Amino acid sequence: MQQSQDANTPKQFSREQRWEIVRTLLQRSNLSSEAKQAFHQAYPNAPEEMLKTAVFHTYVDGIGAAIDWLVDLELFLREPSHEINMGVAYHLLYHLYNWYQFNVLLADGKAGVLERLKEIKELASNGDIEAILSTVEQLESMFEGSQNYPSS
Repeated sequence: MQQSQDANTPKQFSREQRWEIVRTLLQRSNLSSEAKQAFHQAYPNAPEEMLKTAVFHTYVDGIGAAIDWLVDLELFLREPSHEINMGVAYHLLYHLYNWYQFNVLLADGKAGVLERLKEIKELASNGDIEAILSTVEQLESMFEGSQNYPSS
């Protein structure tokens, strides 16, 4: 994804501008379908199930998890005896991790995964065990979200 190359990174904006952008996001009445449309446009090769999951972890439940975490932080500042809720933090991390994982997979989409499986079949017919294991590791990395493996 072009995030690091994008001229409109969050740090580029003032604090007030960032809050205005957040307010705009939270005031959208059709957020889920707008997010789905944007993901579909950005990742045209991704299967519908992947897009649906990405929308859920970012725009449906992910935003609520981020807001809950910020609220919990404010409650602690107001009353230091309030214990910061690790469940709230874990909920946010759950969505962030899933987004991270899907971000890796969305670029390749179903076609990229199927291409790796096709490679494994070809390598198996040639008996190239080392290459098979390497390709399986690439697939595992894609699914674990630990590596952004480029399409071949």
